[in-house]
Amino acid sequence: MDCGHTVLVCGDDEERVAETAASLDTAEAGLTVRTATGQAAADSVDGVDCVVSLAFELPELVTQLRAERPTLPIVVFADGGPEQVSEVLADDTLAYVRPGGDTQYVELAHRIASVASDDGPTAMGAFDRYGEVIEALDDGVYALDDEGEFIFANEALAELTGYDIEELLGEHTIIIKDRETVELAESKLRELLSSSGRDDVGTTFELELRRADGRTIACEDHMTVLYGPDGEFRGTAGVIRDISERKRREELLSALQETSRSLMQAPSREDVASIVAAATERVLGLDMAVVRLYDADERVLRPAAATDAVVEALGERPVYGLNEGEAGQVFASGETASYSTSHALDDSGTTVGSGLYMPVGVHGTLSVLSTEEDAFDDIDRQVVALLATNAAAACNRAKREQEVRETRERIATILDRINGLIENTVEVLVEATTREAVEAGVCAELAATEPYTLAWVGRPAVHGDNLDVSEWAGEAGVVADGESIPVADGTPGATALAEGRSEIIDDLTSDVEWVQRVHEAGVASMMVVPLAYTDSTYGVLFVCSDRPDAFDDREQVVLEALGRAVANAINAIESGKILSADKVIELEFTVTDRDLLMSRLSASTDTTLTSAGTVTQDDGSLRVYLDAEGGDTEAVLTALQDDDAVRSVTQVAEHEGSALFEVTVGESLLATLVDHGAVPKEITGENGVARYTIELPYEGDAREVFSLVEDNYDGTDLVGYHEHERPVQTQQEFQASLSERFTDRQETALRTAYLGGFFDWPREVDGDELAQAMDISRPTYHQHLRAAQQKVYEELFE
Repeated sequence: MDCGHTVLVCGDDEERVAETAASLDTAEAGLTVRTATGQAAADSVDGVDCVVSLAFELPELVTQLRAERPTLPIVVFADGGPEQVSEVLADDTLAYVRPGGDTQYVELAHRIASVASDDGPTAMGAFDRYGEVIEALDDGVYALDDEGEFIFANEALAELTGYDIEELLGEHTIIIKDRETVELAESKLRELLSSSGRDDVGTTFELELRRADGRTIACEDHMTVLYGPDGEFRGTAGVIRDISERKRREELLSALQETSRSLMQAPSREDVASIVAAATERVLGLDMAVVRLYDADERVLRPAAATDAVVEALGERPVYGLNEGEAGQVFASGETASYSTSHALDDSGTTVGSGLYMPVGVHGTLSVLSTEEDAFDDIDRQVVALLATNAAAACNRAKREQEVRETRERIATILDRINGLIENTVEVLVEATTREAVEAGVCAELAATEPYTLAWVGRPAVHGDNLDVSEWAGEAGVVADGESIPVADGTPGATALAEGRSEIIDDLTSDVEWVQRVHEAGVASMMVVPLAYTDSTYGVLFVCSDRPDAFDDREQVVLEALGRAVANAINAIESGKILSADKVIELEFTVTDRDLLMSRLSASTDTTLTSAGTVTQDDGSLRVYLDAEGGDTEAVLTALQDDDAVRSVTQVAEHEGSALFEVTVGESLLATLVDHGAVPKEITGENGVARYTIELPYEGDAREVFSLVEDNYDGTDLVGYHEHERPVQTQQEFQASLSERFTDRQETALRTAYLGGFFDWPREVDGDELAQAMDISRPTYHQHLRAAQQKVYEELFE
């Protein structure tokens, strides 16, 4: 075709301008093509018959040309949306060709030839150009005259409305709109016509389009105004887009938000399942849905909720194992499955026409079914997937909250039980006056408290690695008073007795006879608690339950605290027996271990040391009065001052061949013995050998005390063990009664005077020396001494 027209191709993209010009040369030999980019092409516009713009936003140069030559044809060759295309079509001076396809440049050349042959496009002639434009659009395109009747419609609009194009042409828009929608469109048109100028030529609004079959669909109409060359209103044109799917999606999402709120308030997974099944029917309009929940104990998927239509069409739904049926396979794989054709639900032969199978996290599955094929569209699949996701989140929350509730209830039950056990046990410990009463009461309280069924106390036997059953309560005949239980390595109780650590035994299959007996009596788990106070062990407490794994962390903490309380009570009772026993045991032993001050000091100074008395101070330290005989006093003083175990030392007095020292020490064997109920009678150190003579209650565990010393100090030998009658009033009772009346200063003044030889004749030390040793004045010293003497006489004579 040889049209002989001159064309100016302009735009901001120099490469695209050159490509378009070259393609036009190839497509149509009769065109003379010029190019221009920006304002630099101002000298190239003379003699141009048509301008091709490669952008909707026209260059300033083209805008100027339109002002100077209103009839100059301009063809827009650019990608754009319906709104931009509609604005181009509404302008009588513009034409449009959509880029793309193998024939795009041929179409552009024909359009140039068409518009350049006339004086330019006219308002009514613009409809002649719609054919090529609307073929590039998927939306419905229409044109109406000034009466609102169709003068143009494309195939997409015909398909959208259900009418043929011939049925639409000449008809008023009320054929596809109800009166309310027509009035809405007319009001939008009046707004456009009333606006000043022609810049505001388009508007977009939503409407309900009425199809030929009577159905209505939601659409979006981008309407523009058509003007003639004289500026008169000629009608309207527009692009209609089907937004029914978008509106449906929005409505479904809005409904799902309400469902999500209900889901997040569901107290259990079962409630979540019921809400999801109901929402599938009510919100999505899908009447066949099954929700299964995973049973972790049985490893199966159990139907938890189903719509009535499912039960009516398919019957009660079965339980599936993992990988069984479509639901089981989806849960095992975690992948969604979708079927649009007939398929089997499982191996039973039950079939449906369509199916959506969604995993609900780790909690179960959602199956949405239909007896018809191809029953679900993309929106159905998207919304069902979203519902399954929300259900999984709701199940997570419900499970967590249910676990919290169960934990709180369990803790409340445990606390009630523990509080009752502790209160009753404390009452037993407070009221008991004998060790046997403590042990019997604690065993009885434990055996009466769930989940415990049997409890007994084992005391270390005097000989061998056995435990003697002292007290028990619970299952009759399992253990007996006085029964001796072996606790060799590896048997229950060995670790608790030897190392002071609790033992939990959840497997009672054993070759040990007594363990077999306990197991046969129904005991499924056992805890062995040491009865230990400081370094002393009074035996172990066996607590049994008929439940496996009955002793969790909380149980262990409570029972270990209970064990310490029992040991403390036994220690208090055993320690107090020395004051009330008719008979006492006198234990004498020697120690050569240099860890002891008496051994170390007597060896290094070649001095015989004797403890002349001890006083326990408020800070827990021990004040010891040491009489040193036969050595160098200065050497003894220096050795005491340099010894790491000594906190302070004062030389109280010195006589011919002997000296008295007041020594303060921290931890010591003497303090340990006193803490375990022993009363020191005599302590000496000579030639590196410390000798201790102590008294213990008749019923006190002498073996335990001696074992304590033997285990901690090398070179320990038992050299004496005697039982003798206890005096009516012990020296300790007399001293205790006086100590309660003395002040610290008075007791110190009296003790230093007595031990220092102040009362000897001839007097070996005077008041000045004693006052100096106490770092006080002589009058003050004598004041304390006289007050102390007065209290001694009062205790003696009154």
